[in-house]
Amino acid sequence: MTGGPAADWRSAQSYAELLISDRRAFAWEWLRRNSRYRRQWEARAFAPSGFLADIGLLGWIDPALATPAARPIWSIERDPRVLRGRPAANDSPADDLFDVREVAAFVSVEIDASGNEHWLLSDGHWAVRLDLHDGTLLGGPVLVEHRITGLQSARPKLESLKQFVVLAEKGHLPGSMMPKERRAAQWIMELRVGDALLAGANQQAIARQLWGDAIAPSRWRVASASYRLRVQRLVKTAQRYLAEPLAGPWFD
Repeated sequence: MTGGPAADWRSAQSYAELLISDRRAFAWEWLRRNSRYRRQWEARAFAPSGFLADIGLLGWIDPALATPAARPIWSIERDPRVLRGRPAANDSPADDLFDVREVAAFVSVEIDASGNEHWLLSDGHWAVRLDLHDGTLLGGPVLVEHRITGLQSARPKLESLKQFVVLAEKGHLPGSMMPKERRAAQWIMELRVGDALLAGANQQAIARQLWGDAIAPSRWRVASASYRLRVQRLVKTAQRYLAEPLAGPWFD
């Protein structure tokens, strides 16, 4: 993958999964296109200490994996939606306990050097993150005590907690709780332009692929000036995200 596009930018279908994905998927999609991440992945056994922590990943993910196959686990420092929990005294009724085996199809986990468990529950489109301290989810049904503090900082965690509760109860997330990003189409267009740049396409080729017959057959910079300005803005944004993949609103 090093140096090349991550998807066929000429095909809108190549990006269709992102229309029904959590915005954090865009963080991964830009990161896996980043030349530094790709280089570090290839030489990950010798990668600088702290590289993953700097970008907020808790484990290496192959940049060849696109949404929804990828399951990146973002750190609590990067992702404000991460829930913090710990096992509590297990003297509650069964319907208050969480059994991770009931959602095994959605589970990924990273365990750090201190033994803390970083759980991801995801189908690749939606994602619920839980950091568990002072205990484990691996021993059967657990009463999880959640820690949520603050005012504004509590909002994204409360949304995640609602998803966590429904997922634990039902074993899946209903459509009403699936991500619906109103800006997804615009973000996908920026991603396509990023792939076009990685493929070596110029601005005229990009404009013709995106807008087809709306682009004048000759002297397009003058005859299609409004589209020229649009593609210039897209190129500028794509160049920024290729260089700074996590600079977008992916964790807002």
